[in-house]
Amino acid sequence: MQMYIVLGLLAFMILMFFTQKVPYGVTTMTCCVVLALTGIFDIPQAFSGLANRTTILIACMFTIAYAFGKTSLIGTIRRSMERIKGKSGLAFIVFLFLVTIVLAQLMGRTAIISILALFLVSLDDNDEICASRMIFAAFSVMAAWSLKFPVGLGATMSATANAYYEGIINNPDLMLLPGDFIKVSFIPAAALTIYALFAWKLIPKNAINTSNVKEVKVADAISKRDETIINIVFIVVILGFIFGSRLGNLMYVIPAVGVLVLIYTKALTVKETVNSLTGDMVWMIAGVLASVSGMDPRGIVAVINIASIMAIAFPSGSAECALAFAIGQHSPGKLLKYTLPYLLIATVTLVISAQIFFPVYPA
Repeated sequence: MQMYIVLGLLAFMILMFFTQKVPYGVTTMTCCVVLALTGIFDIPQAFSGLANRTTILIACMFTIAYAFGKTSLIGTIRRSMERIKGKSGLAFIVFLFLVTIVLAQLMGRTAIISILALFLVSLDDNDEICASRMIFAAFSVMAAWSLKFPVGLGATMSATANAYYEGIINNPDLMLLPGDFIKVSFIPAAALTIYALFAWKLIPKNAINTSNVKEVKVADAISKRDETIINIVFIVVILGFIFGSRLGNLMYVIPAVGVLVLIYTKALTVKETVNSLTGDMVWMIAGVLASVSGMDPRGIVAVINIASIMAIAFPSGSAECALAFAIGQHSPGKLLKYTLPYLLIATVTLVISAQIFFPVYPA
């Protein structure tokens, strides 16, 4: 009977993740509650994910990343884009892609699309380099590079992936490290960036619709003191990840220390901290259950995590994908001449790259 319940919960989780009727965290917490109510797990086991070191690390990194987004770096990027926005041609597109890649390591993808839309809204819809094309081209580049470098939230990607199978695989040598994602994704990301750089004209030109963009409020300028504290905390946390092999489990605690420093110094309010610590992704990670076979799971897990972000062909791919489609008034069918080659390149290069670094069947 227990097997049927677990399989039923697995089917339920897959269905709810696919349909997105409720937030991911609600789905996984529902499974935890059912596991406890049916006696398959006792209460400490059913909710052990809430105290998991990975959950703690990710929740605290979300908070630190939120605080970092309030610093003058974002304003500097915006001013730089405004200076170059009047230019056209390859230089502007390269600059746009570089800014997108940098932001993709520091911020959530939906927020990036919203910000880019505000930067690009002034482009003439009748020009070759128009907002609808540039937003979707930048989105496709962002999908290739998002959170790949081991800085900011990107440093948590390996921990997030490990959460799916660390309870099944006990061999520490089979756990992904912070640098593994950029190692596996560099080849496909570079290939997709080159593709976007020369294939952006395949994206249809449309009059953009900014009514679907969530209002991006100009954050109140924070004091020099607060910005200094936030920058110091961010740097210390990144150094903690860099020297994680020497620090051991302390690496997972450093972000929590950073959050406490931000609270005690009042660089971040308690309300802001709580909102960041209790995001849907945190609940999803805390409740997710997964299993793997006896093969080396690193390449498989890395491929799944990287490929899932590259789902750009249909609005249902992700929230940020739906936003990019809505702003550009794009039709999935008309975009296939751009998205199909993109997905083909992504699939081939990602499989080759993963096999190079993490062969599924080692020799």
